[in-house]
Amino acid sequence: MNEFKTAVWDFDYIRYAVGFASEKRSIKVVHKQSGDDWDFKSRTEFYGRSRAKDGGALSEINKSRDTPYTRDEFEILDIQTPEPVEFCLHSVKQKIESTNKILGVKNIIGYHGVGESFRVGASTILGYKQTRLGALKPIHIDAITEYLVRKYKSIPCVGLEADDWCIISAIGKKDHVVVGQDKDYLGCAVYSFNPVKPELGVQNGNCFGKLWLEERVTSKGKVEKMVRGVGRMFFYYQIACSDPIDNYAAHSASQVKWGELSAYEALKDCKNDREALEAIVRVYKYLYPTPSKIVGWRGDILSIDWKYVLSENWVMARMLRTPDEHLTAEMVFSKFGLW
Repeated sequence: MNEFKTAVWDFDYIRYAVGFASEKRSIKVVHKQSGDDWDFKSRTEFYGRSRAKDGGALSEINKSRDTPYTRDEFEILDIQTPEPVEFCLHSVKQKIESTNKILGVKNIIGYHGVGESFRVGASTILGYKQTRLGALKPIHIDAITEYLVRKYKSIPCVGLEADDWCIISAIGKKDHVVVGQDKDYLGCAVYSFNPVKPELGVQNGNCFGKLWLEERVTSKGKVEKMVRGVGRMFFYYQIACSDPIDNYAAHSASQVKWGELSAYEALKDCKNDREALEAIVRVYKYLYPTPSKIVGWRGDILSIDWKYVLSENWVMARMLRTPDEHLTAEMVFSKFGLW
């Protein structure tokens, strides 16, 4: 492991991970018409894992009914029961200091996000992170933020995201390591460490990199293949695929069926940046063979083609290297004669 001097912390990870770990969550399900209510540990316990949302406890309730209830007949209320705030803040300190000890660092730079990312304004096809609107936040998130600012001098980020500033602070510095859970770090030219998966050690994204497949067994015993990667190849994969959490996708406005394994197959044999960029162009031309008009997420009419969608996803996926740097897809692909 490198001798790192400074840990560059994405404190948004700490605010949410430790915040949620410091509370118990459950749901109260209320039948809208009758007012009858039930308590469950989770939505999955209530209506199961099927897309129809008619399994779990709901299916058991319906066994005694002539006319079965549907999911839409119920209101679901989230219940959050936090532990004392001092316990939560102790966990924050413990997590940060134990991770810093693993990395052997004494200096800390930390960032946390405030308000909306500039990518929301830049997104037109799908709303950037709009799937997270209304999502629960930890009860103690404000107390955690105040503590991070007071004890670790966490810097608030407006416009740019915390992970942008982590990359800006660490790029080109061999004695800096980014600490956080965001997979975007793997595709950037920095050292990064994921505290959730310490067994992976420090990852070096400053390389062309590679992609590979891993298998996992689901709760139903089904074997699923997952794409993993590091270096620029992982960034290229993100461009050729999707990010359901950040809410962008190569096929966002295409009628073509496309997914993680499709993107992996398109890129897996690439040996250098030119080959990877050529593969991305082939992907987008395949998904968007002709120009078309669509309705954007704000309700406006958009005239799109493969370049339009690729350009937008480039902005959504790529972390900034300087605060005022906006390297566009057109600039990069034109350099290789691919635009």
